[in-house]
Amino acid sequence: MTPSEAPSAPPVAPRLERLSWPDVAKGACILLVVLYHVILKDYIFLVGAAYDPIEDIWHDLTYALKPVRMPLFFAVSGFFAASAVARPWRSSWRRIASGYYLYVVWLGVYVGVYSLERDIPANRVVSVADLFGELAWAASSMWFLYALAVYFVVARLLRRVPPAAVVGAAAALSVSVSALGIEENNRFSVLVHLVYFLAGAYYPHVLRRIAALRLSGAALLGLFLAYAGAAAVVLYSGLPWSPTAFAASLIGIPLGILLAVRASGSRVADGLAWVGRRTLRVYVLHLIVLVAVVQLPLALGEGGALGLLAALGYPVLMTGLVVLACFGLHEALVRLRCGWLFALPAPLDQRLATLASGTGQPAPADAGKVPNDARSGSTE
Repeated sequence: MTPSEAPSAPPVAPRLERLSWPDVAKGACILLVVLYHVILKDYIFLVGAAYDPIEDIWHDLTYALKPVRMPLFFAVSGFFAASAVARPWRSSWRRIASGYYLYVVWLGVYVGVYSLERDIPANRVVSVADLFGELAWAASSMWFLYALAVYFVVARLLRRVPPAAVVGAAAALSVSVSALGIEENNRFSVLVHLVYFLAGAYYPHVLRRIAALRLSGAALLGLFLAYAGAAAVVLYSGLPWSPTAFAASLIGIPLGILLAVRASGSRVADGLAWVGRRTLRVYVLHLIVLVAVVQLPLALGEGGALGLLAALGYPVLMTGLVVLACFGLHEALVRLRCGWLFALPAPLDQRLATLASGTGQPAPADAGKVPNDARSGSTE
């Protein structure tokens, strides 16, 4: 047989390239989450009276970002989950079990942490009845993990209902939650953010179309100013939070997507995307790092240029240090064979992978190797 007669090799399926902008957006959002907690759980207790105006600026800024910070994160999480929502149930159990497993594990971790550290502001489990309530409807700092698992179940259960009806009902819920009077409790957040996950899961093409827009710098500036105006209404109007924040989110989510697209390819965006693919470890560990930080004898009350610089820059500097500490702590825990804190134990994961295959046969050796963030439902 001549070389020309040799059978050609089977074509290799092209590998789909992962979009960059969703990871950039997620990375930016998780950094803003850490910044938010640095300011509210540490910074505002360190600033002396001389720098109260600077403290107020940081406080208002982080609250102004609230209508975009988690809504954008959940919209991107739903975007990544869109294909999984349409798969058979047997393909979903692994994802659901992984997400709820992580929630239960870290709920237990923080019950222990907050029983030792009583000063840092936090929603705490204070009784056995409270703990059982947390298992049914999250109110603690780990509400995000609970929400990801539950949102996916809701999206999966309602996938045959017209998407417009489902998203519309979730939007009505989001707008009306302030009437329940639970804004100081994270159960409020669980209800408020469902709409954004469902919108991303049911309408991923809309997010793609937004990302494909090529707006001029002037148009982006106009969108930014519109968001700033909407955020000002949220902060200073005295109107209920949930309807005004929902309106601001309708501007902030497209703005966040467009900024992530515009930044993609830059070194800063590459760093954000790297973090965005590893958000789980930052989310679950950053509050533990902050618990350690608040024990330090720090103060930002000194006068002069150095004191002013510290008051201005502390939130950004500490956010960076906390995130770095999260990655270091994660690496240490994995090396200490505590990887079960970040993923299902291998035997259970393998069993669920076998069930998902639908063959009844052991899953391939690499079947259990699901990225940590995918197990928590934030990637696909």
